[in-house]
Amino acid sequence: MWVEKHVELLPKVKAFSSSVGKETLIDKPEQRTVFTDFRNPLSFASFKKPQYNDNEESSIVQVNEASRKRPRTNSSTRETTKPETTSKPSFTITPIPTNSVLSEDELNKLQAKALRASMLGLPDADSLEEEFQKEKKRFENRNNSKTEILPMIDSRGRIYDTGDLASAETSKHSVSARRKKEKYETHDESGKRIRYHKDDDALTLEDLVRQERLGFRESMDSQVASRIIKDSTFKDDLEYMDEQADKIAKTTEKTAQQKREFVIRDHEKSKQAIEGCAYCLKDNSLPQAQMVSLGVKTYLALPSVKEMCEGHCLIVPVEHCLTTLDCEDDNFMKCLIQMFAEENRGVIFMETVVNLKWQKHTYIECIPMPIDLLDDAPAYFKEAILSSEGDWSQNKKLINTTKERGFRQSMVKELPYFHVWFGLDKGFGHVIENDRKFPAWFGKEIVAGICDLPPDVWRRPKKLNHRDSHRHQRIQDFLKKWKKWDWTKMLEGGEY
Repeated sequence: MWVEKHVELLPKVKAFSSSVGKETLIDKPEQRTVFTDFRNPLSFASFKKPQYNDNEESSIVQVNEASRKRPRTNSSTRETTKPETTSKPSFTITPIPTNSVLSEDELNKLQAKALRASMLGLPDADSLEEEFQKEKKRFENRNNSKTEILPMIDSRGRIYDTGDLASAETSKHSVSARRKKEKYETHDESGKRIRYHKDDDALTLEDLVRQERLGFRESMDSQVASRIIKDSTFKDDLEYMDEQADKIAKTTEKTAQQKREFVIRDHEKSKQAIEGCAYCLKDNSLPQAQMVSLGVKTYLALPSVKEMCEGHCLIVPVEHCLTTLDCEDDNFMKCLIQMFAEENRGVIFMETVVNLKWQKHTYIECIPMPIDLLDDAPAYFKEAILSSEGDWSQNKKLINTTKERGFRQSMVKELPYFHVWFGLDKGFGHVIENDRKFPAWFGKEIVAGICDLPPDVWRRPKKLNHRDSHRHQRIQDFLKKWKKWDWTKMLEGGEY
């Protein structure tokens, strides 16, 4: 296709055409354009000025023999000449990626197209809608992959067993290899037992101690318990356990990839629990709880719900601890006992850890009551604890922490528990075995029965709004009594 704007002819020049693939001579008008874009012949940008020498009047026609063999598809195809320039016309075609994620504008256009087809009742409406939903899901998931640095210890200070990175990557891609059980010899030729597990010879005393500290003992106990539960013919006698020792003691070895996946899940659960915690001090900001005094390891706060009685408060760890066995004691208990004793009242301290897997921030509830009722409280709590969670239990139902061992030597932080203090050195503890049968308001229900309080103050108390006038008034009343006994005034910056 050629464009001629003047009739006056000039010397002939060379032009290039791809229809035949050879050079030809054409007349040179005063203003000349040559066809260059073979993909879109109707576009204005497909014409450009040819490069030629004004002093040259003619050129030798060079025919491309290979192009002659190509069949002609158009009868009006013209012979062309190959320009005698240093560079041939070239075209850089950018490939369109078929699997690329659509941009937001392209996604909106596709949605409009699908909506228009649906409104007009076109036959391809369903396919367009399906394509839109598919591309929308790809657009939402385009940046889901991210890299996070996992800690080496969990939220309770225990070391994570992350396994070997190389073996984790290998086991990740070799699923079939994991399913194949590796055989190993357990008995010698005479039938004598030489090993129970394949790594018995490889483990040293240091390795066994390390496994004990990493918590492998708990996982082994749980595996033994699960095998006993699945065994319908189990008998609790020494003869049966001796015969089935190999079966009962058999453990399942976790791969490095499974260990790392457990670390990732546990870290994510801890992260979510801390982010949504109302008792944690985040980024040096005050917690959502109504704080009264801030100590070194713990702080004193008022409950965010309607209090059971006047003076009801909480002793909360500063760190996100699951039990108070993980943190150190402070002087809040001593000072609260002295403060309420001045009013001829006693105080009961209670801690309830229903389930450690929930990773909830623990706290000790401080509930004052008349001094004469406090003397009867141990009998009420003893009877309630002994009748809780049915008749059967694996642990001792009532743990007396009044003896020399005390609270910290009597309770263990690996098990959920309930504990009540009737003073600094006497109280009762109970190991919670079934969180479904042990309500979170267990201790408050007993106190309500002692003090004859209505159910709305202990079962599901009303949550106080930040704008509630009662919320601000009660903290002013509490501070008036607490200011005399507040030991945190001796700390740096603790003055009122």
